[in-house]
Amino acid sequence: MAFYDAAHEGAGEVTHERIAIRVLGALSATVNGHPVVIAGPRQRTIFAMLVLTEGRVVSVDSLVDAVWGSQPPNTARTQVAICVGALRKAFRTARFDGPVIETTHPGYRLLTRACTFDARDFAAVSAEAAESIRLGHVDEGVGLYRKALDLWTGPALSGVAGQMVEDEAALLEAERLAAYEALFDAELTLGRHQEVLPELSALADDQPLHEKLRHTLMLAQYRSGRRAEAAEGFRRWRRRFVEEIGMEPSASIHELQRAILQDAPELSLRGDDVPWSGRRALPAELPAAVPEFLGREAELAVLDTLVVDADEREPSGPARSRAGIVAGAAGVGKTSLVVHWAHRVSRHFPDGQLYADLSQYEWTQPTATVHALLGRFLRILGVAAELVPDHLDECLSLYRSLLADRRVLVILDNACSLAHIQPFLPGCGPSRVVATTGGRQDPMAVGSDAVRVDLGPLPDAQAVELVARIIGERRVLEDTSAVYELGRLCGRLPLALRAAAGRLAAKPHWSVRHMVYRLTKGSRRLDELSAGGLEVRQGLERGYRSLPEEAARMCRMLGLLDAPDFTAHAGATLLAVDHVAAEDAMEQLFDMHLLTVVGTDASGALRYAFHELARLFARERALAEESDQTRQAALNRLSGMHLAPLLISH
Repeated sequence: MAFYDAAHEGAGEVTHERIAIRVLGALSATVNGHPVVIAGPRQRTIFAMLVLTEGRVVSVDSLVDAVWGSQPPNTARTQVAICVGALRKAFRTARFDGPVIETTHPGYRLLTRACTFDARDFAAVSAEAAESIRLGHVDEGVGLYRKALDLWTGPALSGVAGQMVEDEAALLEAERLAAYEALFDAELTLGRHQEVLPELSALADDQPLHEKLRHTLMLAQYRSGRRAEAAEGFRRWRRRFVEEIGMEPSASIHELQRAILQDAPELSLRGDDVPWSGRRALPAELPAAVPEFLGREAELAVLDTLVVDADEREPSGPARSRAGIVAGAAGVGKTSLVVHWAHRVSRHFPDGQLYADLSQYEWTQPTATVHALLGRFLRILGVAAELVPDHLDECLSLYRSLLADRRVLVILDNACSLAHIQPFLPGCGPSRVVATTGGRQDPMAVGSDAVRVDLGPLPDAQAVELVARIIGERRVLEDTSAVYELGRLCGRLPLALRAAAGRLAAKPHWSVRHMVYRLTKGSRRLDELSAGGLEVRQGLERGYRSLPEEAARMCRMLGLLDAPDFTAHAGATLLAVDHVAAEDAMEQLFDMHLLTVVGTDASGALRYAFHELARLFARERALAEESDQTRQAALNRLSGMHLAPLLISH
């Protein structure tokens, strides 16, 4: 690790005291090797929250939520202050004389200038490893990945309780698995199949539902002469996957299984060749289609025009439409629609299908990310790793040249910006790109000829049919009115409906009416609508985090209102900004499908309303991120403007 000197605040002198903080395992801190004794679960949770924000202020309310959840004691804020005082004393006892935790409105922050973090070092070394591999220095990259993974001593933040901390620990664990994926890919590129088998097998068994690890394990087993073991292991793994997830694994791992059973020559390394290189590859990366998909005939017909264009283009020129955009709110079924359509038309793209979830990539440096993703696509399309160009413009040229005489379908899921899609458009020829996005954005970013689908909630009848497909018609007929109410509480969003119906399917002793009762508890509804990996909150969070700060603040404040709709005037009063600034912020929420326009008032002003679940999410963020004083001041301003009906309900 690299350690940093810190200056005592106000002293003007440099101290060489060093605090090393570890979260990649049990939470711990040391001062020049002396352990800091963090006693008790509450202190550990509070310290973890301060560490995870890396120098940003954590409100007292957030700390109370992290420690006690929805039922804090009356003395919670006092107890937080006592825990912070005990943490400060623990650092002094460990011989750190400078300030460590600063009190600043509306809570506390960790002073990080004297601190090192193993998680930050892990991220930096992993990035260095990825760059080494991208430049062709695979052996060096392997060493760096192993150096990064050696920083882990156990499950992230083990021994620390609290939902917020557990969520952050899950993100760290996901980064660890991503590093292992890249490591094993590199090891197989170097032909070290037998060497990594014990380690890879143990990790795959520890992560039984992780497709990529199973895919890599099967390939390593095959190349180590264990063909039967790879095939039989897949059959057992697939059975468990279907039983626990309720859907088939991806098409790509089924394709690998077929290739193993057929003893396909392309699976084997030949001499010093790079695997999967030197051939016209037929990628099949589409995720499995959602089995309960229904309706959306009009939207599917719009997307079908892409296939018509590809098949009927004039020989003398390119087809009319190269791209399709599917936009809509989180949970409305964008990915399900596109994947269902892609499977339906896959025969029109005999040269394969590429897929990437853009939300899984870091976009702080878009050029580097586009280059990395293009490199992955090129390797999948059969370009040897050492032949992937180092410069983005050369990468783009090679990618477009490969697509020019092929029929390839490229699916880009969860695009934050249409500008991220533009580099992947084919220059000419029958290949197509279809992207999903949560925002209403200028389609000119992908060309005026792009096909666009704006996806809304399901009609009432289809929402009921979706629930019936999952829980059975008998339970629906027992209380049809409750099923319609279930649809309303889920905003008729397919993701939320599948989550709610999935819970009912898993609990046959529950009536639909009982599930409706649980969902009427607004403060818990987003928790209830999280089952089987269907995370409604996660999709809303993705759109919210992409908002500019003023729009995010507007979202939070509007979430305090107990009103069916509101104008920009109400938003301006809540935030104490002028009308134009408020309207701009609310239009940004409209663009991200968090708000909808429901009409105008007597003066002609637009009236906005939240989508059903977006309103609950906005209120949740307001309670988590805004202080009591800030929330009350905003509502007092609104009350003072004679808008009493919009006051928060208690």
